[in-house]
Amino acid sequence: MVLAVLSLALVGLFASASWVRGDAFLNDDPPHPCDDPQTEETIEETCFNYLSAVRGTDWGNKWTRVGKPVTGIERFYSVAVCQDHLLAGSDRGVYSLTTPATDWTLTQQGITAAVTDVAFVPDDCDLAYAAILGHGVMRGEFANNTWVWERVDKDDQLNDARSIAIVGDSAATAGIYAAGNFGVKWLPALPDEPVTWERTTIESLTISLTPGNTLLATVWTSGVFQTSLGGWARLGSPGSPADTLVYRAAFDGSRGLVGTQSGAFLWENGDWQRIPSIIQTGFAVVMDSQALFVGQRIDGVVGSRDGGVTWYKVGKDLGGVGELTFQVRDLYIHTDGTLYAATTTGVWKWTEPQSPVDR
Repeated sequence: MVLAVLSLALVGLFASASWVRGDAFLNDDPPHPCDDPQTEETIEETCFNYLSAVRGTDWGNKWTRVGKPVTGIERFYSVAVCQDHLLAGSDRGVYSLTTPATDWTLTQQGITAAVTDVAFVPDDCDLAYAAILGHGVMRGEFANNTWVWERVDKDDQLNDARSIAIVGDSAATAGIYAAGNFGVKWLPALPDEPVTWERTTIESLTISLTPGNTLLATVWTSGVFQTSLGGWARLGSPGSPADTLVYRAAFDGSRGLVGTQSGAFLWENGDWQRIPSIIQTGFAVVMDSQALFVGQRIDGVVGSRDGGVTWYKVGKDLGGVGELTFQVRDLYIHTDGTLYAATTTGVWKWTEPQSPVDR
């Protein structure tokens, strides 16, 4: 435990990378040429024609809706699964579903228009944390068949939080990071009451945090950064990816993906290279040992089993695909191999078949 806390302390307190503070303001729905009703010809040309690159094949199986449809929300932003518990962050806060039940339950009140990210604590499916834009970071505990949430940032310190990451193998040894308009802040141990979080050298708008071999941070207008023994290090050359309006990244030491406002980029030859066939906003990326996945606006989810050379449309019947307002905001791979998607039309799941098949 001492070594784990020391490692986290090195990341949080002795980070040495220089950070570019951006003055860009991130809207929930960033500008995109596909949104302009006065450019329908442009929409047809830029938003759909490229699909010929992936239209010839489907990565089989169908998407299945998780639970019943939820009314009164604009979108789900995140999804997390732990045994029979499912949590999904929406613009109204956190919803829960415990299988085999099929009804989603809103676990918080008084939250509107909020980006919400949620994560379970390792080895404890009755404990979770959520970052809720405008409402800070909350700790959730499941007891008596309901989730109870309490805020754990003092004096509204993390009011603009939009992403959460828990780093560690157990509740006893884990540290926690929060990202938002303030950059990235952290604690070496999981809090159970309001406390003051510690700063890191990231102090500009940070969109997401992704735990893994290293912790990744996507810094708006600056790029992708990862933790190292001495602190934070840029992943890629300065100015890379070419689109630095970055949403979420994944990296395992040799393979990597990052989704951006104009598409997605693949880690090749030590830097980020644009994926030509993906030009919709890439809100979500995820990968396992077998495949890479990108969740987009309008066109849903695409995947690759050959390291990013060939991309296929993933599954059928993902509700909302093709609509200009459709967004895949999060992708989550469960330990059983099921892929979950948090979208504007609900939470969906898909089970990977052996390989893509020709139509």
